[in-house]
Amino acid sequence: MNISDLHGIDISSWQAGMSAASLNSVDFAIIKIADGRSKDWCFDTFYSQASIPVGAYVYSYATTEERAREEAQKAIQFAEGRSLPLGIYIDVEEQSQMQLRDSELTAVVKAFCDVIKAGGYRAGAYGSRGNLWGKVGPSYIGEDVIVWVAQWGGRPDMGDVWQFSASDHVDGYSGNVDGNKVLSERFGQLVAQSEPIPTPTPEPQPTTGNVTLNLPTLKQGDRGFYVKIMQTALIAKGFNCGWMGADGDFGANTKIALFKFKNGSDKDAVCDPVTWEKLLGE
Repeated sequence: MNISDLHGIDISSWQAGMSAASLNSVDFAIIKIADGRSKDWCFDTFYSQASIPVGAYVYSYATTEERAREEAQKAIQFAEGRSLPLGIYIDVEEQSQMQLRDSELTAVVKAFCDVIKAGGYRAGAYGSRGNLWGKVGPSYIGEDVIVWVAQWGGRPDMGDVWQFSASDHVDGYSGNVDGNKVLSERFGQLVAQSEPIPTPTPEPQPTTGNVTLNLPTLKQGDRGFYVKIMQTALIAKGFNCGWMGADGDFGANTKIALFKFKNGSDKDAVCDPVTWEKLLGE
């Protein structure tokens, strides 16, 4: 296959309803891992669904090198050692960033990328041809940094990855997605040579009577419907999840409540299948 035929998407919690089949109908994906220093709540779900090569991106608010390093460190923390063969990118498009001098913005991007590389991942930077890449020369941030260019009015004259549209579509999903194409041989090789993410072996699920409970393993940082179920069960058993109660956010207070429920037997305080069975049992 010609590298120009490779079709990718970048997605975030804006595409929360996208199915695994739709995600895997393309050749590669770059998944939002963080908004600044806050984790995107769909990253874990999309990552676990993907059987194609993936990368991750941080929507950045950094206007200083220090803040850029903090965002990069958070991204590495959120990645939890998982394989991201297409790299971790800084997404630069905030107006406050565009107001920086060229040298200042270059330093911000370089600081982010240096931390990502030191953390063992490929580093990349995303921005429009006229904004980011009109101010930052790729050679100043490192020749090994992947250049991801947004340009919806025609093929750019530079870069490794081209975001060509904000209204692309994939099979089985009715919403819009950002569409991407491969520009460089080196990025094409990353996509072509990356091992697909192995499909995880399903964990044994707890049963109550004759009914199997198909519930996910939860950990601190998770959010959503199943977290709310867990919190409601903890509160019903007399454990305090914080003043917000069952808010669907697995924060520090919920972790403490779960830790106490498990009698301190699990320092990670995860709600795994065995915990679910005890939590929802009599």
